[in-house]
Amino acid sequence: MGETLLDGTTMTGSLTALSRSAPDAVALFPSHGRITAVELHESSIRSANAFLDAGVEPGDVVGVLMQTTPTIFNALFGLWRAGAAVSVLPVQVGFGDVRAVAQRLASIIATAGMRHLVLDKSYDKVGHALRELVPTLTIVDPEVTGSARALPAVDEDSLAIVQFTSGSTSAPKGVMLPHRTAMAGLRACVVSGHFSPDDVFVQWVPMYHDMGLIGLMSHWLNGADVHVFSPAEFLRRPERLLRHFAEHRGTVLTGPNFSYDYMLDAVTPEFLATLDLSSWRLAFNGAEPVSAATVRRFTDTFAACGVRESVMYPVYGMAEATLSISYPTPGDPAKIITIDRQELASSSVARTVTEDHPDARAAVSVGRPVHGIGVRIAGKDGEILPPGMLGEVQITGEPVTTGYYRAPEATARSFDGEWLRTGDLGFELAGELYIGGRIKEMVIVRGQNFFPDDVEAVASAVPGVYKRRCVAFSDTDESGAERVGVIVEVGGSGSPDEVRAEVTRRIAAELSLSEVDVHVVKPRWLTRTTSGKWQRTLAGRRTSTGSRKDHGR
Repeated sequence: MGETLLDGTTMTGSLTALSRSAPDAVALFPSHGRITAVELHESSIRSANAFLDAGVEPGDVVGVLMQTTPTIFNALFGLWRAGAAVSVLPVQVGFGDVRAVAQRLASIIATAGMRHLVLDKSYDKVGHALRELVPTLTIVDPEVTGSARALPAVDEDSLAIVQFTSGSTSAPKGVMLPHRTAMAGLRACVVSGHFSPDDVFVQWVPMYHDMGLIGLMSHWLNGADVHVFSPAEFLRRPERLLRHFAEHRGTVLTGPNFSYDYMLDAVTPEFLATLDLSSWRLAFNGAEPVSAATVRRFTDTFAACGVRESVMYPVYGMAEATLSISYPTPGDPAKIITIDRQELASSSVARTVTEDHPDARAAVSVGRPVHGIGVRIAGKDGEILPPGMLGEVQITGEPVTTGYYRAPEATARSFDGEWLRTGDLGFELAGELYIGGRIKEMVIVRGQNFFPDDVEAVASAVPGVYKRRCVAFSDTDESGAERVGVIVEVGGSGSPDEVRAEVTRRIAAELSLSEVDVHVVKPRWLTRTTSGKWQRTLAGRRTSTGSRKDHGR
């Protein structure tokens, strides 16, 4: 593996260093062109001049809404060179309602006080709608260049990124990442993932997601060649990405758990027989709970292509940590343990049991804290819990956000001194971290805790559930008593009544949970956040309107 090349104290300084140490490093955008480090160094200076001509000032937060092409690289580094912070705005693939998208983005723009939006022609309709909603907003063409001048000084304490969280359980908030914090986050990725300029990084995750933006920059600014697909390209033809990965001897790929299931569903034994994936080093699996079934299925399926058992790489992170919180040791196989589900739910004790135990629950290790990050597990009253006890995961370190943009109250609520409250439940065993789920999504029935993931694991295995798509959420009956709501998608020849009855039966049998309402919906009724997480709370609210038993069937 090559020597680490990541250098500098700011994003722009790091690009300048890269243009000298690895001028020919390539960012390839299949079907859309390519750009080298030295070319980006020069073109981003021209872009910075254009943004300054357009009225962008140092310290501004500037929105970016662009397709996945080399031009977005110019825009990001051009804005950083102009002294601005970037906020890549989240837009779902294949959106249809332009007005609705514009209204959501207008809310983010107002929250951040954005005066400028860098927008390419593919989003012209959204731009027109935004002009009506935010008349003071200036739309900037990313293709123009400006007059040469001395560019502003950018120091490590200047704000670099404001990433708006997807809001799976709450309203979006702008995570602040100064250059110092962002660079610390990149170093955490490089050091703990054993990244090298010899890596060939392939990604499809959108740049408005921390896995997309920070994951990409951690390889690019370390001198690796990066191959960047759009989300739409992956979702339309995941096998094309795999073919590209094999042909270019890819070493690292990233994605949420669902994307690996999606990929596995799309490939056939005949197709796999044509691939050599022996160069694959790490398949980052994060951004949502990691399924033990997916880990095993991935390893078993791709073994025929030369993929080693250590390639599947379950990790844990969040935007507030500049992406990464914990990684396994590269080269180690994914670690899966089984714990007593009932004991974890009733007493918060993670006790290991055999796989054939009646209350066995698989848990996937997400490794140990990455370089520069400290982790602790805290109880409900703030007490620090010992290993094997379930509590809130809290983090500290230089890669951790300084807070939420223009939201001092939210910032204050999120910190206990220097420790950030993640809102995630987890426990540590033998120094390794395991994640249980979001605190806000825990379902409580008869005073007992139930994890939505456990309910979903049972329901998704029922024949007739469309592509294992289902969610569980906290619900109440007409008297106000607590229940579990489950929504399952059923398509094709599946019988809604039969699927509903079988889901109800299996949950009662496997989880000793009879207070369940199962709602059947049509395929693709369930929605995800812009970062790929199931919108459980929203789905629950949607079932409260219309029929309580059958939606869209």
